[in-house]
Amino acid sequence: IFEPSKEVALQLLDSVQDGYYLEALRYARRNKVNSISPTLFLESAYASNDSQHLAAVLRFLADFIPGFKNTSDHSSYCRILNDMKSSIAA
Repeated sequence: IFEPSKEVALQLLDSVQDGYYLEALRYARRNKVNSISPTLFLESAYASNDSQHLAAVLRFLADFIPGFKNTSDHSSYCRILNDMKSSIAA
């Protein structure tokens, strides 16, 4: 890893860990970072226990990562999101 890309990766990770996953995703898209891990962002959004955050991350990934809707991550986290919404409604 080149130092600049290592620095960017660390900044993105810090942003995600601080709960700024949408900002980190926007940064990654704006700066053409192609090697982001959708799972990292999805796990962080899920850990927030906020269905709106998880929905926003899912929507962002579906819009900007080609083929994401066909992944097991998409299926799994859509199911989790539906479960979260069901438990709120109950």
